Amino acid sequence: MIVYFLNPILSNGQKSGTIHMTVDGIKDENGTLRIGLFSEQDEFLEEPSYSRDIKIDQQSEIQTSFENIPHGVYAISVYHDLNDDNILDSNFIGMPKEPVGFSNEHQPKMGPPKFNGAKFILDQEEIILTVSMYSY
Repeated sequence: MIVYFLNPILSNGQKSGTIHMTVDGIKDENGTLRIGLFSEQDEFLEEPSYSRDIKIDQQSEIQTSFENIPHGVYAISVYHDLNDDNILDSNFIGMPKEPVGFSNEHQPKMGPPKFNGAKFILDQEEIILTVSMYSY
Protein backbone atom coordinates (compact mmCIF):
# COMPACT_ATOMS: atom_id res chain seq x y z
CA MET A 1 0.00 0.00 0.00
CA ILE A 2 1.35 3.45 -1.00
CA VAL A 3 0.34 6.51 1.01
CA TYR A 4 0.92 10.01 -0.40
CA PHE A 5 1.46 12.92 1.94
CA LEU A 6 0.82 16.06 -0.11
CA ASN A 7 0.44 18.52 2.74
CA PRO A 8 4.11 19.63 2.98
CA ILE A 9 4.32 20.11 -0.77
CA LEU A 10 1.05 22.02 -1.16
CA SER A 11 1.38 24.29 1.87
CA ASN A 12 4.75 25.63 0.76
CA GLY A 13 3.33 28.14 -1.77
CA GLN A 14 2.09 30.88 0.56
CA LYS A 15 0.07 33.51 -1.27
CA SER A 16 1.17 37.12 -1.35
CA GLY A 17 -0.25 40.41 -2.55
CA THR A 18 0.39 44.09 -3.10
CA ILE A 19 -0.79 46.89 -0.85
CA HIS A 20 -1.31 50.09 -2.84
CA MET A 21 -1.69 53.09 -0.60
CA THR A 22 -2.36 56.78 -0.83
CA VAL A 23 -1.31 59.09 1.98
CA ASP A 24 -3.38 62.26 1.86
CA GLY A 25 -3.75 65.36 3.99
CA ILE A 26 -0.06 66.30 3.70
CA LYS A 27 0.09 69.98 4.65
CA ASP A 28 3.82 70.66 4.65
CA GLU A 29 6.27 70.55 1.73
CA ASN A 30 9.32 69.46 3.70
CA GLY A 31 10.45 66.50 5.76
CA THR A 32 9.95 62.79 5.21
CA LEU A 33 7.00 60.42 5.50
CA ARG A 34 7.98 57.44 7.66
CA ILE A 35 5.71 54.51 6.80
CA GLY A 36 5.64 51.28 8.80
CA LEU A 37 3.76 48.11 7.87
CA PHE A 38 3.25 45.95 10.96
CA SER A 39 2.29 42.28 11.05
CA GLU A 40 2.68 41.70 14.78
CA GLN A 41 0.35 43.23 17.35
CA ASP A 42 3.09 43.12 20.02
CA GLU A 43 5.46 45.15 17.85
CA PHE A 44 2.97 47.79 16.63
CA LEU A 45 4.67 51.20 16.52
CA GLU A 46 7.96 49.60 17.63
CA GLU A 47 9.41 47.36 14.92
CA PRO A 48 7.72 47.32 11.49
CA SER A 49 7.82 44.21 9.35
CA TYR A 50 8.33 46.48 6.33
CA SER A 51 9.08 50.19 6.15
CA ARG A 52 9.48 52.95 3.64
CA ASP A 53 10.66 56.57 3.83
CA ILE A 54 9.44 59.06 1.24
CA LYS A 55 10.96 62.53 0.97
CA ILE A 56 8.23 65.16 0.67
CA ASP A 57 8.48 67.75 -2.09
CA GLN A 58 4.80 68.55 -2.56
CA GLN A 59 1.65 68.98 -0.54
CA SER A 60 -1.56 66.96 -0.73
CA GLU A 61 -0.96 63.24 -1.37
CA ILE A 62 1.67 60.58 -2.00
CA GLN A 63 1.18 57.12 -3.50
CA THR A 64 3.31 54.07 -2.77
CA SER A 65 3.06 50.27 -2.73
CA PHE A 66 4.30 47.33 -0.70
CA GLU A 67 4.72 44.34 -3.05
CA ASN A 68 5.02 40.59 -2.43
CA ILE A 69 3.60 40.83 1.09
CA PRO A 70 2.43 37.46 2.50
CA HIS A 71 -1.32 37.27 3.08
CA GLY A 72 -2.23 38.08 6.67
CA VAL A 73 -3.35 40.76 9.12
CA TYR A 74 -1.47 44.07 9.07
CA ALA A 75 -1.62 47.66 10.32
CA ILE A 76 0.03 50.76 8.87
CA SER A 77 1.45 53.73 10.75
CA VAL A 78 2.64 56.92 9.04
CA TYR A 79 4.21 60.00 10.53
CA HIS A 80 5.45 63.14 8.82
CA ASP A 81 8.96 63.71 10.15
CA LEU A 82 8.98 67.47 9.59
CA ASN A 83 12.50 68.07 10.92
CA ASP A 84 14.02 64.84 9.51
CA ASP A 85 15.38 63.71 12.87
CA ASN A 86 13.97 60.16 12.43
CA ILE A 87 11.90 60.54 15.63
CA LEU A 88 8.19 61.21 16.09
CA ASP A 89 8.35 64.37 18.18
CA SER A 90 5.85 64.53 21.05
CA ASN A 91 4.88 66.93 23.80
CA PHE A 92 5.35 66.40 27.54
CA ILE A 93 2.30 64.08 27.81
CA GLY A 94 3.27 62.00 24.78
CA MET A 95 0.93 63.52 22.16
CA PRO A 96 2.55 63.70 18.70
CA LYS A 97 3.70 67.16 17.63
CA GLU A 98 4.11 65.97 14.04
CA PRO A 99 1.26 64.77 11.75
CA VAL A 100 0.35 61.07 11.98
CA GLY A 101 -2.02 58.67 10.22
CA PHE A 102 -3.05 55.03 10.50
CA SER A 103 -4.70 52.43 8.32
CA ASN A 104 -8.41 51.89 8.77
CA GLU A 105 -8.66 55.66 9.48
CA HIS A 106 -7.85 54.84 13.10
CA GLN A 107 -7.75 58.00 15.25
CA PRO A 108 -7.61 57.17 18.94
CA LYS A 109 -9.24 59.71 21.25
CA MET A 110 -7.36 58.72 24.38
CA GLY A 111 -4.00 56.98 24.57
CA PRO A 112 -1.78 55.61 21.83
CA PRO A 113 -3.12 53.98 18.66
CA LYS A 114 -3.86 50.26 18.85
CA PHE A 115 -3.09 47.52 16.35
CA ASN A 116 -6.69 46.31 16.48
CA GLY A 117 -7.98 49.76 15.55
CA ALA A 118 -5.71 50.03 12.51
CA LYS A 119 -5.67 46.41 11.34
CA PHE A 120 -6.76 45.19 7.92
CA ILE A 121 -6.58 41.87 6.11
CA LEU A 122 -4.49 41.26 3.01
CA ASP A 123 -6.14 38.18 1.47
CA GLN A 124 -6.13 38.97 -2.24
CA GLU A 125 -3.71 39.87 -5.00
CA GLU A 126 -4.09 43.65 -4.55
CA ILE A 127 -5.74 45.99 -2.09
CA ILE A 128 -6.00 49.78 -2.08
CA LEU A 129 -5.83 51.80 1.15
CA THR A 130 -5.89 55.48 2.04
CA VAL A 131 -4.20 56.88 5.13
CA SER A 132 -5.23 60.42 6.04
CA MET A 133 -2.75 62.48 8.00
CA TYR A 134 -3.93 64.49 11.01
CA SER A 135 -2.42 66.57 13.79
CA TYR A 136 -3.36 66.90 17.44
